[in-house]
Amino acid sequence: MRLIYQLVQEGHHAQRLDASYPTGAVDLVREAMQRMTRKVVISAHDHAARSNGRNKGSPSHMQFLKRWFSNPENVPVQTVEEEPSLEYFTWLLSRMPLGDAPNLAQSPHVGAKDDSGFVDRITAAYRRAYAAFVPTSSAWDHSLLSIKADVHRALLGDNADEAARVLGRPSETSFFWGFDDIAKAPPGEVEPHELVVRRLNGAISWQKLHAMWLMDMLNSLAEAIGARRMTYPEMQPADVGAYYANARSADQILDDIDETLGIKLQFPNPFPNETGLNTKRGIAGFRALQAVYQAWRIGQFSRSRADFKVLEIGAGLGRTAYFADLFGIKDYTIIDIPLTNAAQASFLGRTLGASRIRLHGEESVAPVRIVPATAIDQIDERYDLIVNVDSLTEMSQETAEAYWRFARKNTNTFLSINHEINQNTVRSLYANDPDVRGLRYPYWMRRGYVEEVLTW
Repeated sequence: MRLIYQLVQEGHHAQRLDASYPTGAVDLVREAMQRMTRKVVISAHDHAARSNGRNKGSPSHMQFLKRWFSNPENVPVQTVEEEPSLEYFTWLLSRMPLGDAPNLAQSPHVGAKDDSGFVDRITAAYRRAYAAFVPTSSAWDHSLLSIKADVHRALLGDNADEAARVLGRPSETSFFWGFDDIAKAPPGEVEPHELVVRRLNGAISWQKLHAMWLMDMLNSLAEAIGARRMTYPEMQPADVGAYYANARSADQILDDIDETLGIKLQFPNPFPNETGLNTKRGIAGFRALQAVYQAWRIGQFSRSRADFKVLEIGAGLGRTAYFADLFGIKDYTIIDIPLTNAAQASFLGRTLGASRIRLHGEESVAPVRIVPATAIDQIDERYDLIVNVDSLTEMSQETAEAYWRFARKNTNTFLSINHEINQNTVRSLYANDPDVRGLRYPYWMRRGYVEEVLTW
């Protein structure tokens, strides 16, 4: 943290540079920032512990991280070149860590049950969708399909038991790879959420840091909906978060969220080996916590209208649709690529109930409809809200523009939650549409993401 202070001191004037500053001043500041970010601050105690081969996940690392946030001038430091840095991980957090990071937990294996009828429905819908599937230039349609070739073959094949295994035990395959963390990493790969933490810090147990990240998200959710006061950092470090000093566990935070929302949140875990926070409501994982916020936002748009219609483009596992049901949304359509449709059907059928899901080619009045992207031209309905989370900016430009044209035709309100690290952004889709009104603000639940509400 002392390095961060020094960096800020060196870079402070960069915020006020104008023509009166000498040419090259910005470059000097940039060089100083790059020089500083190649270093790491570690406590002398922790450095000695590492040198002596102690457990990398020992509590001393957590203690140091808290000391680093709260009182950097009293932390003994040593500068080591080219080492993973604690400071990189801290940029994921929205507040100083409050309390100790809990241990991560995994959902247990669930007892086998006869869901052969629903498995047959999923595989039949997949065959119909895949028959019309035309890959775009998006990586989702090529590299990921090749990674999941065994899943694809199981869903197309005539072995019902193998299809049921693939649908019911996703942690044994790469089926959910790329959109949910209940997946076996392909050879040579690391699960994406684990990779984020390891990339930012390779010295400390990734599970400890991941648990801290999840607790930070849970606190952000509570603050976003008004269940807890906003953390205020401009005070004595010991007083930060003092209102909740005796109520910092995941269940205590969730109790406050329930009271504010007027509903009882549950985290269903229909598949084994889902990783997350261990709560009395189930394992609360990364994607589940994000989905609660997203469903809450959808609920805000609906204003409790019973006939409110939502369509989500690229819905991951369908977790937002599940939580939206808790918020009273009873008309929800998902559009995605066929392989992900099968995953959504498996999850939502197990959580909401198979009778409440309408698959491709089926005739029913079920409240949740799952549609392959190849059938987008068959959708002529109007929606009160169209939603996209964490995918439009990862599609090819051609595909993203096609979805944007669809949204312009089928709704007047679009909610986007996406990062802007890639060449294509959501803003680039509407920047030249003069009638589109856009509100942009940082996304509560994940730093580096922007929430945009677009109306026309």
